[in-house]
Amino acid sequence: MSRTPSRRGLVLGTGGSLGYAWTVAALSTWQQHTGHDARDADVIVGTSAGSIVASALASGVGADDLVSHLLEPPERPPSGRPRRRGARGGLPPLPRVGPGSVRLLREVARHPRRFPPLAVASALLPVGRADTSGVVRLVSSFSPEAWPTPPDAPELRIVATDYDSGARVPFGREGAPPASCAEAASASCAVPGWFEPVRIGGRRYVDGGVCSATSADLLLGSDMPALDEALVLVPLARRGRMRLTGVGGAADGLFRGIVGGRSAREIARLREAGLRVTSHAPGPEERAVMGWNVMDARRQADVVRTALRTTEQWWSRKDRDA
Repeated sequence: MSRTPSRRGLVLGTGGSLGYAWTVAALSTWQQHTGHDARDADVIVGTSAGSIVASALASGVGADDLVSHLLEPPERPPSGRPRRRGARGGLPPLPRVGPGSVRLLREVARHPRRFPPLAVASALLPVGRADTSGVVRLVSSFSPEAWPTPPDAPELRIVATDYDSGARVPFGREGAPPASCAEAASASCAVPGWFEPVRIGGRRYVDGGVCSATSADLLLGSDMPALDEALVLVPLARRGRMRLTGVGGAADGLFRGIVGGRSAREIARLREAGLRVTSHAPGPEERAVMGWNVMDARRQADVVRTALRTTEQWWSRKDRDA
């Protein structure tokens, strides 16, 4: 008697440039360990850096191809075009003066319990001056203009945050503003205070991690197929203990603790609903290579090389969390 294949959800969380590198490495070694192909997932939910990986997988680009791209980036020919504003030396341009979203601050004042701490902080941060054109170029290079849809592609959700209402917006879900993967991913990656908000359909959007680093609970939505299992990668959470040094290290540890706590609650909901969940986050060695600034793309290759080894060891552990 043939066995019915498990229906699988894949959740790829926020993580900056270095979280992106860790995620593609973790997916690559997970595939080697399990024999599964991440592109065969029935549902993929991506937030911020995870939205880029999710867009690639839904468009047929494999995790191993993304790893190769980071380890052997293609040479770029010289261009006479003016340079767009972006991060230099791993740091953003100076932001504008004043809070980023007065409207969101008003909503927080009216309903303070409705919003997570990161949403409040994002509204207070000034508007960033860097742009997400690099995300648009990258995602446009492999993703079609039309949104990938079943049966040729998994159910794809890219999560961003409405910067004036604080609402979580899963692009790709019925009723969400129409957008291409490149547009949705650029909105999902627009870190408040670092990048300019991205306008789609007349609304301003910022990083989906403002609402949740993973949005794993979207797998339980009525718009989703019934799933048997899920893989959840949380590159901004932490696994194991790490000795913190300096203000940056302490802040990074605190932030990762907050992110991990919320993601753990979402994962608990999945398990309560009957899904078999495998989750993973960077350990001490990976975080030591990342450092406190996960936006420093200069370290991507080092993170990939480290994570290819450490995540392979993790998946091979018989006593790993499941």
